[in-house]
Amino acid sequence: MNRKVRRFTWFLIFFLGIMGIFATHFLPENYSLKEGEVAPYTIKARQTITFEDAKKTAERKRLAAEKIPDVYVMDKKVLSELEEDIARTFQDFLNITKNDALDNKEKVRTIKNEFKISEDTANNLLTIETETIKALRAETISLVRAQWQNGVKTNEVDERLTKIFSQVELLNIKASYKELIKGVLHKVEFRPNHLLDEDATRKAREEAQRNEGPVFVTIRKDQKIVGEGEVVTAEHIEILKLMGYQRTASPYVTVGGIGLFVLLMLVLTILFLRHYRRDLYRKENNLLLLSLLFFITLLLAKLIATIKISPQPQVAELVGYLIPISAGSMLVAILLDTKLAIFLTTVLSFFVGILTGNQLSYAINAFTGGLVGIYSVSKFSQRLDWVKAGLFVALAQIITIISLGLMNNSSWQLMLIGSFLGLLNGLFSAIFAYGSLPFLESGFKVTTSVRLLELSNPNHPLLKRLLFEAPGTYHHSILVGNLGEAAADAVGADSLLVRVGAYYHDIGKLKRPYFFIENQLGGENPHEKLTPSLSTLIITSHVKDGVELAKQHGIPPVIIDLIQQHHGTSLATYFYHKALELGNADNVKESDYRYDAPKPQSKEAAIIMLADNVEAAVRSMTSTSSGKIEGLVRKIIKERLQDGQLDESALTFKDLDLIATAFTRILSGIFHSRIEYPENVLQAMEGSNLLDGDLNRQSTDENSGNTGDGENNS
Repeated sequence: MNRKVRRFTWFLIFFLGIMGIFATHFLPENYSLKEGEVAPYTIKARQTITFEDAKKTAERKRLAAEKIPDVYVMDKKVLSELEEDIARTFQDFLNITKNDALDNKEKVRTIKNEFKISEDTANNLLTIETETIKALRAETISLVRAQWQNGVKTNEVDERLTKIFSQVELLNIKASYKELIKGVLHKVEFRPNHLLDEDATRKAREEAQRNEGPVFVTIRKDQKIVGEGEVVTAEHIEILKLMGYQRTASPYVTVGGIGLFVLLMLVLTILFLRHYRRDLYRKENNLLLLSLLFFITLLLAKLIATIKISPQPQVAELVGYLIPISAGSMLVAILLDTKLAIFLTTVLSFFVGILTGNQLSYAINAFTGGLVGIYSVSKFSQRLDWVKAGLFVALAQIITIISLGLMNNSSWQLMLIGSFLGLLNGLFSAIFAYGSLPFLESGFKVTTSVRLLELSNPNHPLLKRLLFEAPGTYHHSILVGNLGEAAADAVGADSLLVRVGAYYHDIGKLKRPYFFIENQLGGENPHEKLTPSLSTLIITSHVKDGVELAKQHGIPPVIIDLIQQHHGTSLATYFYHKALELGNADNVKESDYRYDAPKPQSKEAAIIMLADNVEAAVRSMTSTSSGKIEGLVRKIIKERLQDGQLDESALTFKDLDLIATAFTRILSGIFHSRIEYPENVLQAMEGSNLLDGDLNRQSTDENSGNTGDGENNS
């Protein structure tokens, strides 16, 4: 199915679903009677009502339309064309008789075949004079004109031709001439010239229908509609439907108005997405999720609005404070987007007002609760924060309900009941959203901030393994996360996704941790015993190993993409150059020493790639002044750019400059240079623990490490 057609179909289904919710709310209540059954009780009209009898109105209009005859128009060109065809056909006959290139036999055969006349007649006509042909032509045209000049309809053509043939027989001319005229008439294609004007006919009948007014029926108050023991008819059912609500206007008109409003709100939502969140609008999965959340929230609102919480009308009306719009608001904010959640909360609040009988107070309460819910979930650090979110929503709604009650001079009893309902609303919204989130996350493959925060927990099995089995890689990943988070904030990327992605980007090293220098802790380097090609295979395989390990542990696809893309197709420079030194340069292919993975497809993946390379390189520097760090950072970014690794990441040159600045700021704080003490000061400090505690450790730090994640470091 075409993408546009599919989207329109979904939109139509969604619109009809929303309208179904409103239609069941606003259409009149029906008595539990069926056509053909015996009424178990007498039903009387509760008030005088006048309504249109649709069936009688339709019948009246139908009869009025039937009285209007078909409208025909004369096509004057038809008769002229027929006369020309007749003249041309006679001329064709004359041309055959005067054709010296044909002998008489050929002329007879041609006339016989062309004009369907007998051989004897054809022989007799060979010597016909031109003037005679002209006379026959004029007579034939006269006969046709007499029949066609007043108009001939489609179903009258054969009848008129029959009359013409009859008149030919009555002509006082030779039989051969009569046969020639008939032959000519047979060759001419006769068509009607009195044509039905369907458009004019339709307009005339529509005008007649418009002039016929509706048929109204009046039922007086206390007039019996159907009596006990009577057989229920279709007319009874129709009247009962109309009497379901004591309204002067048809409830269908109300539903029609709501339909227009619903359509307007949905179109505005689409325009909002297209103009402000095109990334969400392009993905049909997001649109389906948004539609589902919208529909479920509105359905909950409708179901709760129909609950009768008290026999007292004033208390029963307060059920509007139970409508959990904030549940939908929080879910949209977590699963999709905060700004979209605010917009959707506004739309849903309008709908709440409609569902509660155009009550502004319930719409305001829903809007307030939704906004507070959106703000609350933006501060999440774990799933238990749902409780706080529910309490915040409840508190906001209680304050709103009391404020509205004071403005409306409501009794304290009603305000207390309303506040209790607001408390229940907030808690229910949080519970509903909390329970729904895991299913929505897995069903629509959405990785939320809550899920990312869970993955960032150091107690996650993979991170714990990384800490104990590959401690160097673990600390490297933490630093990459810090760098990436700062850079993502600088360019407007998802900083939480970058940080968590950085934590997991090197989990593939768990398969062979000691082949990576950050985990060797000064021990023997196993790469010294391997060929460069084998070392490259081991080093580059940590990407594939990481993807497999992530899938085994249920890591979300968005993190797996970052693991897979964090090296792109970059070159394992160290081993490539080592191979060049050891062997024949012509036999060393650069492609054999590159990572076999997709290039970064997003800003987040590109930031992790750059942070990974920069952190490893700066850690191996012997002199880490701010200027040297910045120079190295920009050099590495430039190399990755020139190597084409950032081509598919959507990063701009301005973004790269901001990233370099953010990296330099963080790295300068981590790897700042130590103070270089003069010789006399060092001698004075001899024997003290300062040298052992600081300078010696600095020396160790400065002389450790190597460069390049793609080589033998990280």
